[in-house]
Amino acid sequence: MTDLPKPDYARNMRIIGHSDQGGRPDGVQVMVHRGYAYIGHMFSKGFSVVDVRDAKNPRAVNYLAAPPGTWNIHLQIHDDLLLVINAKDMFAAAEFADEKAYYKGQLGKVVGTAEKKNTARDWTAGLAVYDISTPQTPRRIGFMPVDGGGIHRIWYTGGRWAHVSALLDGFTDYIFMTVDMGDPAKPREAGRYWIPGMNEAGGETPFGQFHELGIDLCHLPERGGARVRHPRPIPAQGGWRAGAARARAHDRPPAESRAGDPIRRRVRRCRRPDLQHRLQRRALHPRIQRLTVETE
Repeated sequence: MTDLPKPDYARNMRIIGHSDQGGRPDGVQVMVHRGYAYIGHMFSKGFSVVDVRDAKNPRAVNYLAAPPGTWNIHLQIHDDLLLVINAKDMFAAAEFADEKAYYKGQLGKVVGTAEKKNTARDWTAGLAVYDISTPQTPRRIGFMPVDGGGIHRIWYTGGRWAHVSALLDGFTDYIFMTVDMGDPAKPREAGRYWIPGMNEAGGETPFGQFHELGIDLCHLPERGGARVRHPRPIPAQGGWRAGAARARAHDRPPAESRAGDPIRRRVRRCRRPDLQHRLQRRALHPRIQRLTVETE
């Protein structure tokens, strides 16, 4: 291919091939497996399959449309299984005509799922499972529906358990969920976790903007469950002091993970605005400074 895009900037990299993905050039997440790229679209809906075995001549070989009002922006692959999220197409909704609204406030309240209204839904919410033993022709073999806005992020590296974030009825924002993939044709919810105050339908007091709070570390004592340590006490019924006590009792990590925890130390350090993150400091390293000067 000679008509390649011209990059605005490139260093130690060059473009060798290009595909417009069958006329659907947008994409969010890409997974490459056995010579085929699976691309979740945001604006073109659905997902595409691109043959990249010849990297210089990638070819779009298939496209699977999303259900009406739904997007398939995130996906995961392992062996012959492809997991694809189904959720409300947020950016096609009137509530998000201004994209900034997606990142402000409590998403469940903006979408209307926090109140658990019994209104007709014009989207599909859940997790779809595809057989990709024939890579260019994904075949859907299972689906796990959820009530709410749908599933957003997903993590799956094979085996029995997948992990997702989900916007469910009655919750003010995305919560954590474990999915049992023991039978790929019948995926099912195995566990869920949320920060106190998110379960509005359960009578909890909403607090702040949860997708902006941050999480220190996930600990999975059993694969079917999860425990999350959040970086500060969460207020609940009874005020800050009672909320802090509940958070400490519920989220206390096991003894072996309390000492020498590099992830927790790193997150604590990053929360100090006066102390640079190690990736920010890397540019100040003498070798990198010298390299920058020599190549300019």
